[in-house]
Amino acid sequence: KLGHPEKDLRIIHIAGTNGKGSVSAFLRSVFECAGLKTGMFTSPHLVDFRERIKVQGDMISKEDTMRLGNRLLSMDFGVCPTMFDYCLAMALLYFKEQKCDVVILETGLGGRLDATTAVENPVACVITSISLDHMQFLGNTVREIAGEKAGIIVPGVPVIYDGNDKDAAEVIAAKAKELGSPAYKVVQAGAKVLGNNKDGIDFSLEDDYYGDTRFHIPFIAWYQVMNASLALTTMEVLKDRIPVTLEQLQAGIANTR
Repeated sequence: KLGHPEKDLRIIHIAGTNGKGSVSAFLRSVFECAGLKTGMFTSPHLVDFRERIKVQGDMISKEDTMRLGNRLLSMDFGVCPTMFDYCLAMALLYFKEQKCDVVILETGLGGRLDATTAVENPVACVITSISLDHMQFLGNTVREIAGEKAGIIVPGVPVIYDGNDKDAAEVIAAKAKELGSPAYKVVQAGAKVLGNNKDGIDFSLEDDYYGDTRFHIPFIAWYQVMNASLALTTMEVLKDRIPVTLEQLQAGIANTR
């Protein structure tokens, strides 16, 4: 009914229990340092509904929210959309209108049955740390929950995932193999911490692509090294589709807020 606005967008689809917001923030900062117009869809909001839909870090205006909201509410979709369905549709329409170069799209809950899986053509799927949460909907074990999160994986589309939990990693890897999707496991041990103080943490990934390049994150929480590693691995995987210089990567990671 809306003409598939998502098909004209380069979308990175992100699922997971913890870290979605952080990985999204790292990616957004990198893209903006590279001069790319970036849309970001997140949930829930903390203060203002419009936090869910941002372009270049700026919330959608009240006027655009009302304009697109009224348009959507006036349409007959043949089903009864949820509030989240309307919000996602509004975001995708807005990102297309704004001619975003890249869109970061977070799932709302789970993955397999999440409305965001209406996007069938992401450039990459990212799955962050998985733990026991929303168990009444997603399952009673990490393996069951990982199966739900792995529902965002699309045949042939690369998936970058947190591989620190063995059970979750096995489920995600198996799903990726089933769908013929290139899979890239990221683990905490893959990052070498070079220094840390009150201003943040310096680290390197020391893989074949980044070598011993030094990255700085402005956070003192050790788990943010893992989230930054997921973002950097995503950029490595997408280097041909969304080229970004090493200097832009370093600046983006360092300037994340």
